Amino acid sequence: MRVNELAGGDPAGATDRYLLVRDHPLRIVTTSAGAGALVSETFWPPGMLGVTETAHASGPDLTVADLTSGPAGIHELLDEAAATAVRGEYELTRNHRLPRFDGDEWTVFTLKDVNSDEVAALVRTEGRLTVVRPRSVLGDRWLTRIVRDVATRIAKAEGSLVLHSSAFVHDGGAYLVIGDSGAGKSTTAVALARLLPSAGWMGNDRMHLDRRPDEHRGYRVTACPLPLAVNKGSLDVMGVTDFATWSVRAGFPPPGSDWDRFHGEDKLKLSSREVNRYLGVRVVPDAPLAGVLLPRVDLMAGYSLEPSTPGHAAEVIRRNCFSLDDNLYGEDWLNVPVRRRAEPPSVDAFLEHLAELPVLRCSVGSASDVTKLADGFQDAVRR
Repeated sequence: MRVNELAGGDPAGATDRYLLVRDHPLRIVTTSAGAGALVSETFWPPGMLGVTETAHASGPDLTVADLTSGPAGIHELLDEAAATAVRGEYELTRNHRLPRFDGDEWTVFTLKDVNSDEVAALVRTEGRLTVVRPRSVLGDRWLTRIVRDVATRIAKAEGSLVLHSSAFVHDGGAYLVIGDSGAGKSTTAVALARLLPSAGWMGNDRMHLDRRPDEHRGYRVTACPLPLAVNKGSLDVMGVTDFATWSVRAGFPPPGSDWDRFHGEDKLKLSSREVNRYLGVRVVPDAPLAGVLLPRVDLMAGYSLEPSTPGHAAEVIRRNCFSLDDNLYGEDWLNVPVRRRAEPPSVDAFLEHLAELPVLRCSVGSASDVTKLADGFQDAVRR
């Protein structure tokens, strides 16, 4: 397998589809039904991270091609690049650096997940990204990862404020659930989405906020489609007992893992479709910002719900603003084409807007506390 051959036409038997990332047409080419299905499941419902399916688009901004190969073919590709190009490094994700090889008309990047020894490659040429990866479950995920990376780069370039946050929807408005790792963001957001009337769950870990151009000011919240990661302790707090019957794509954590501990590192991972199917909640990709909830989920703590002080809210939000220090995305190694650029709103401007909205802090430790929180939350935001 040679580098120059990969910059040409599509592989035999490939299917192509078109996605609209905000208003950027993206062409997807793959020979793998599994990879294509994972893209569909990840960016569901339409609008997750601003990604929707669209009809054939002439002149897409970028084509992402997904090719499978055996390990020998992938290593042959990387060896050729190493012998004919300038070697360097790039940051795939924050602090995870891998080799890159810069030729005159192409760059080859080594792809390797931080938790796996399986090696893949990506060839970047003008207007095209070609992934060459093994025929495996992990290999199928690379196409989705690249599409998500492209969509994130476009959103951030166009001025999204990115927060370490979960979110749920109530009465048509998005409520950010912001907190440090382990605070119980996901548990709180899903639990309220299950209990509140006409509610919905938006997403896990990352939320994009864009200033609304209409006369109402404020922000629109868009979910980033990362899997919901929960452990058995979180399911217990939500009162979920039938999880053993679930058939989930990622599978359950293996025997001997610590997923049954409330603060265990090993977690069950659910796509947005699986959240809808197994937890019985509506999934909403975007909604106008209506308020903020700052949670603490602690099995030993008592129940509480009260307005947050501005100082506490500012401290938590600044600490969890990915626009200031993104712990996932490093450099823009894909050189994603962007039609317009804008600076994100400052954290100070965002905090000033929050002064007009409900900002609450809560503590829960049991399923009965979560029920109290649902009732108390409705009373608090109704005032």
